[in-house]
Amino acid sequence: MNRTIRKVAVLGSGIMGSRIACHFANIGCDVLLLDIAPKELTEDEKAKGRAIDHPAVKNRIVQSSFDATLKSNPAPFFHKKFASRVKLGNFTDDMAKIKGFDWIIEVVVEN
Repeated sequence: MNRTIRKVAVLGSGIMGSRIACHFANIGCDVLLLDIAPKELTEDEKAKGRAIDHPAVKNRIVQSSFDATLKSNPAPFFHKKFASRVKLGNFTDDMAKIKGFDWIIEVVVEN
């Protein structure tokens, strides 16, 4: 039986998870990269008047990890436009989205 993987969900956006997401995007897959939603606001978020349920706050961890990956050397993408294949989210709001994905990989911190 042949299976085709077109959509991949990566649970955990640390160094390993973010780069795994990039590799799948490089080969043409649509990727959903998820991580935890923060439990507290940063001082900067408080100064901006954001609430804990603001999308930018809830996706802060995954966004920060992905931004660091984009700046890494060597570059994680064969071409910069491949970054658009990676969508970011959090476990609280976006976990249900993985239902339609072909493959799910868990890369969370082992505590």
